[in-house]
Amino acid sequence: MTTFHPLIKLRPFKNHWRVQVKCLHSWRQNTPFGDTFEMVLADQWGNKIQASCKRTLMYRVQRELRLGKWGVIENMQMTPAGGKYKTTSHKYKMSISDETMVRGSDLTDDRLFLSLANYEDIQKATSKSKEVSYLIDVIGRVHELGNVQTVKAQGEDRKRVEFRLIDSQGNDLACCLWGSYAEQIEAFIDECKDRTIICLIRFAKINFFRGEVQITNAFDASRMYLNPTEPEVLELTERLSDHHLQLAPFDKSNGKKDRKRITYDWNDAEIRSISEIIDGNQVLMLESSSPEDPKTPFSKRKEDDADLNDHSSTSKKLCTKMIKQEKTKTE
Repeated sequence: MTTFHPLIKLRPFKNHWRVQVKCLHSWRQNTPFGDTFEMVLADQWGNKIQASCKRTLMYRVQRELRLGKWGVIENMQMTPAGGKYKTTSHKYKMSISDETMVRGSDLTDDRLFLSLANYEDIQKATSKSKEVSYLIDVIGRVHELGNVQTVKAQGEDRKRVEFRLIDSQGNDLACCLWGSYAEQIEAFIDECKDRTIICLIRFAKINFFRGEVQITNAFDASRMYLNPTEPEVLELTERLSDHHLQLAPFDKSNGKKDRKRITYDWNDAEIRSISEIIDGNQVLMLESSSPEDPKTPFSKRKEDDADLNDHSSTSKKLCTKMIKQEKTKTE
């Protein structure tokens, strides 16, 4: 009987490892040394590791180890897992070389091997350090969904969408998705209309924006599911779809608690021309003036201004008194 090593046991001191893994996610990554093919793999015990190969081996690996399928990998190298953001908690990263053997497997297991992060734990972890070096799995109901916008980012146009995620206890987190993830949200909105949206983001990045914790995609390393029906999350999806789910109260800086967040839609603001605003301000300032307003004594003015009329020195009346309207003469 063939034996397989658990991913947690892999170390750099030898290459003769044999593992049976499922491909949870894969993407192509640009590096200063050339393109690489990246994967997140999981074994039957739920251990996860990131694997990488050169572009020249990408198609062979993709053919033998398809997304969502199981395969067997032998004779691979292990190197320390570096980078600012790690897709897994494993200390090492798997490197697939020309000597590595990759083949398919008959094993069937539809588990996603999720490691869902708790909203409160995210807040606690980020309150201690603003640098979180690992990616997380997070699920929640979409709340306060904004419009998909096209913005300039790093010199090119990119789509962006912002919303909040609510967990089953009513805790919420800010979320901002970019690029293809925003396009996926946009297409889903058109399809589902007014249905409740449950969003599962795998390998999401914890970011900080305007002093608030924010969940965002880690370039192409993240994977998103909308209204997922996988057995692992189906019960949670149904619970989050409850329309009576309310926001949990959050502590304000003054010690009080509030459960209402106010958002401003500037598209609803009244549009007025500059001339209308000036005319409105003139009427307002003329009505607000009174004889009791303090005035600068005429004797204290500069000699150059002696021929001017006695105007008030307050900012309210400077704009209104100096504007002259010329009447047109009729012949």
